[in-house]
Amino acid sequence: MGLELYLDMLSQPCRAVYIFAQRNRIPFELRSVELLKGQQRSPEFSQINSLQKVPVLKDGDFILTESTAILIYLSLKYQTEAHWYPPDLQTRSRVHEYLGWHADSIRGIFGVPLWTQVLAPLIGAEVPEEKVRRNRAFMDHALQQLEDTFLKGRPFLASNQVSLADLMALEELIQPTAMGYDVFAGRPRLAMWREQVEAFLGVELCKEAHGAIFSIQEQMAKKTIMVPPPEAHHRRTGEGAQEAGMGLELFLDLYSPPCRSVYIFARKNAIPFQLRSVQLARGDHLKSEFLEVNPLGKVPALRDGDFLLAESVAILLYLSRKFQAVDHWYPLGLQASLAWQHSAIQLPATNVYLCKSLLPHFSGQPVDSMKLECLLGRLRPALQHLDRTVLTARSFLATEQISLADLVVFSELMQPTALGCDLFRDRPHLAAWRARVEAFLGPELIQDAHELVLQPRDPQEALRDPQLTQELVKWLKERLY
Repeated sequence: MGLELYLDMLSQPCRAVYIFAQRNRIPFELRSVELLKGQQRSPEFSQINSLQKVPVLKDGDFILTESTAILIYLSLKYQTEAHWYPPDLQTRSRVHEYLGWHADSIRGIFGVPLWTQVLAPLIGAEVPEEKVRRNRAFMDHALQQLEDTFLKGRPFLASNQVSLADLMALEELIQPTAMGYDVFAGRPRLAMWREQVEAFLGVELCKEAHGAIFSIQEQMAKKTIMVPPPEAHHRRTGEGAQEAGMGLELFLDLYSPPCRSVYIFARKNAIPFQLRSVQLARGDHLKSEFLEVNPLGKVPALRDGDFLLAESVAILLYLSRKFQAVDHWYPLGLQASLAWQHSAIQLPATNVYLCKSLLPHFSGQPVDSMKLECLLGRLRPALQHLDRTVLTARSFLATEQISLADLVVFSELMQPTALGCDLFRDRPHLAAWRARVEAFLGPELIQDAHELVLQPRDPQEALRDPQLTQELVKWLKERLY
């Protein structure tokens, strides 16, 4: 059987996959999965993707989920033009850098208007106006970063040519625009970028791909959209050119799981580097000297001579390729595991840590046990999937050998576990996987990397800069509540 793509054109990642396949004349059979009808929850589709999400690729017996992994697979299998997924290490790392930032700062934010203006009214859910305003503020902040950082000095997001980064970004930005919030208005640089990307992709192809999302408000007005069944929304309503090693600097805060992943990888592979400590709690990431390294003000960050790189996955990829790490670290198909873990593991696990440790520490208030239980509840489906599905089929998350996926997830799960939320208890396959990972990495390296997070935080930390503490508490409450 030939290539099959399971898509819903209301979904931004699905449109990106569809446009890429059509633009590159890749033959495929389109399998429609209508999310508003709950078809992703059907037994038939669940057999193809137990995560019950689109897009999905089926190529014979090979099944792949997560849009980024699918796009990379298609680009490599069908040998598309090099600009999509550049072979040059630094340019490819730029693509991964954007995609990492995209998953954190774009996905989950720009899709909210479809929920607030279509799905919520259909099912009778009330969306507080404050949440709508807050989400728009998040969008505006991300749009400013797109212009000031990713489009600074170049016509496209990762290089001087269209790449997978531009395609993924375009589809996300189209979503709120179709809902009436034109994110390109008043942003000439961003508007020019959109015009150039759509011209390259083809105006007719974009019009075809965007037809469903641009017509949905008209369908709402005419009341031609059926009320979605509970299975379509029940999970949503509760939320939202030097020599190797010379001059390599890693800017890290070892309280951060992504930073620990980078630190452990570099140490395990004997990569020489200079550790530059960036203490987030003290606002080091907001200081001018660090913003010169990463204008996004986030860790981890890498500086290799004149080359700067942000986002942990992009950094791990760069290090694995430049220093020729053993192949098992970055096997074919790894992107699927990495993309899924970001939304399913990293974001909810981070929120558990913020609720259990950071917010009480800086606010002086007790842990909100009800909120903590709610956040743990959002993490449990992913843990169950790992324990009952992924790790029953193989020893590690991507293959039979340890990979970057294991390192990233291990670092994330250790964060709440160190605070007393043992995520491995009563999950035998997950616990056995943890033991295998720790045995491979070595107990001394594990202890070294997790020393900070295993210790109580300094009680004086919250008193050093009252203004910074107040801003941090405000940000934490906005994120968690």
